[in-house]
Amino acid sequence: MAVLISAPNFAIAAEGAPRWERLLDQILTRAEAERADVPVRASSPQVASSLPSTPAPNATAANPLVVGYVRYFSGAGARQFQASRKRLEEYRAMIEEALDQEDLPRELMWIGLVESGYNTLARSPKNAVGIWQFIPETAQTFGLRVVDGVDERSDPFKSTRAAARYLKVLYAKFRDWPLVLAAYNTGERRVQKAMERSRTADFWHLAESGLLPRETQAYVPAVLAAQFLGEGHLAKAAPKLDPVRSAPSRVVFATFDASR
Repeated sequence: MAVLISAPNFAIAAEGAPRWERLLDQILTRAEAERADVPVRASSPQVASSLPSTPAPNATAANPLVVGYVRYFSGAGARQFQASRKRLEEYRAMIEEALDQEDLPRELMWIGLVESGYNTLARSPKNAVGIWQFIPETAQTFGLRVVDGVDERSDPFKSTRAAARYLKVLYAKFRDWPLVLAAYNTGERRVQKAMERSRTADFWHLAESGLLPRETQAYVPAVLAAQFLGEGHLAKAAPKLDPVRSAPSRVVFATFDASR
């Protein structure tokens, strides 16, 4: 799907490089260094203050990448986050209804914040358009018209229905929500190949293996962080999608103190 840095509310260019792209890279670099127990000096004080000081010690603790984005969205990126959240209110009931009809978790609505900031006219350098940042081929596969001057990817109602159908197909294939988010970002074939090469069906292991694009390694925790803040769980719980793969409509949270 879309490139994260193309989201209009976070793609603020400076010296020829989007600030959002640099933020993703810095959070990823910090998390990689923590896993290797190598100290890293952040290049931006503003970003450094949003990064976790210690890695997650076990599976029930918050992932350090998710923590990094939670702190960014509630700190340096708070203004853009709140503007996107305000735009969501116009579409929230419609998005929830579409997800309900496909028996999908409503929390998936937060994909739209990372993809587009809920801007129906958002367009990425890869020609992904709309709230859900469909590329033409995927849009047409799921029933959207992209022909003869008609582009239904910008139609919030039709594109949301298409996105819900696509997410349902991805869940039927992967049966794991972090993998679904990864496939939504980079494509199901790429995720499948990474799983086959690594012989694991765990997104976090795939991310650490380097078999997924860095953008995708960042995308999944960014969506989880957006969900975390959007659902009002700050200082109460860390966003963590249910590891029980037989429960497609259930989302659970692990204990987490965001003040750490």
